[in-house]
Amino acid sequence: MPDIEFPKLRPHPAKADLNGSLDRPIQEGQTPYVELDVTSNFTFLTGASHPEELVERAAVLGHTASAIADTNSLAGVVRAHVSAKQMGVRFVVGCRIVLDSELAVLVYPTSKSAYARLCRLLTLGKRRAPKGECHLAVHDLVERSAGLLAIVQPPEIIGDGFLEFLEGLRGAFDDDRLSLAASAMYRGHDQHRLAQLESLAAHSGVPMVATNRALYHTPQRRALQDVLTCIRHGCTIEQAGLRLESHAERHLKAGDDMARLFARYPEAVRRTVDIAERALAFDLDQLRYEYPAAECPPGMSAAAHLEQEAWAGAQRRYSGGVPDRTAEALRYELALIAELKYEAYFLT
Repeated sequence: MPDIEFPKLRPHPAKADLNGSLDRPIQEGQTPYVELDVTSNFTFLTGASHPEELVERAAVLGHTASAIADTNSLAGVVRAHVSAKQMGVRFVVGCRIVLDSELAVLVYPTSKSAYARLCRLLTLGKRRAPKGECHLAVHDLVERSAGLLAIVQPPEIIGDGFLEFLEGLRGAFDDDRLSLAASAMYRGHDQHRLAQLESLAAHSGVPMVATNRALYHTPQRRALQDVLTCIRHGCTIEQAGLRLESHAERHLKAGDDMARLFARYPEAVRRTVDIAERALAFDLDQLRYEYPAAECPPGMSAAAHLEQEAWAGAQRRYSGGVPDRTAEALRYELALIAELKYEAYFLT
């Protein structure tokens, strides 16, 4: 079992030991790296670490940026974003889209409009499906692909169907926006698998990118992740068998560790930083609540319409003429409303 509890309210990382997440100082000269395939506990019964813990650990390991990509969900990105601001690190918003074909594509918006399209995509998939599920087809993703960066996760067995899928996405995600995920999973044939993926990348024209498919922030969480897997499958630890990971390696790793695992493919490690830099063009701070637009006469702006109505109301209130003090206050209030762009609120 994990060595600490999971309180919803935790002290700031600078004031507490978060299960070893601050036990390693940032090393100078660390290989630049960003773990883009990160699953938090907002992927229910799969991820074994809070978004805050993952962000904090990425910062401690010296990652160029931190990222979260939960399955068919953006639920954890706000907590991760807040934690990243507190830690002074950059945060990449991501999401793992699992298609009806059971193939998975990691996507990262590069603009506010791309984020909006991603949200609409998830809404579409969830409206189609029973609660807790999401049904999306390839064409749904392609239709909303503008401004999204994508990383395709290859299946265990790569056949002609996957080759067609990859080539189809390459046409939709132009401008070097598509990558092919490669991971060293400690299963005895990693070098053969990586060589196969490199060959596929060269054949398809889709560059390979390194990931560690992280499910938790430190190896100590592996036991908890095993328990979550058993709950998800409705079995005991003794019954779980191959449904459990055979090792505790699916945690966030330092850039130097990833460079060692991908020593023959350094460009795959460098590409993580390239993707993150492009995705960092979008930030959750760009989002603001937008009040619904008010109905205005044709050709008249909300500000002009509000000013017209305000002075008309003042004339009705003061039939003998608007007092100077009232007129001065009205002009001040109208200027303040225009500065804050609150005209629609007052018009409604």
